[in-house]
Amino acid sequence: LELSRGLAHGLQPVKPVPEGLMVGLQELAVRTGKLYRIDCRFVCPRPVPVAHNAVALHLYRIAQEAVNNALKHARPSHLRLSLKTTPLRIRLEVSDDGCGLRRRASRSRGMGIHIMQYRAAAIGASLLIQRRPRRGTRLVCTVPLPAGPTHSAAATL
Repeated sequence: LELSRGLAHGLQPVKPVPEGLMVGLQELAVRTGKLYRIDCRFVCPRPVPVAHNAVALHLYRIAQEAVNNALKHARPSHLRLSLKTTPLRIRLEVSDDGCGLRRRASRSRGMGIHIMQYRAAAIGASLLIQRRPRRGTRLVCTVPLPAGPTHSAAATL
């Protein structure tokens, strides 16, 4: 029964409700921390409801791939997933304190990076992956909110 639940959760990690992305990212952080015995935290100062499940799912998968890449290549002791909204966009950030991007690796771009770029493009988002000043890597994905005076983050995404 536990295995079946885990499989089902993997197929749909983001429930089709506006709070689904926040819940999914929190669960990703908790699972990652327990499984890999590292400090993995989800930070979301204010609720960021996302009504369009496709947008939420792409953002979740981008975060999941960034976490997997960090664990596989950077050997971090700390991972941080952050989600916030501004009047113009939703911002997802995944940062780690691992060994950082190698200069050659950042130019060659592995399959994981291509997949994240594809997912970002599919939802009209921008994706930035950079070395952190001291140590580690930061991924920032921003999704613009639809323009117009009657739109809000809760109503439009």
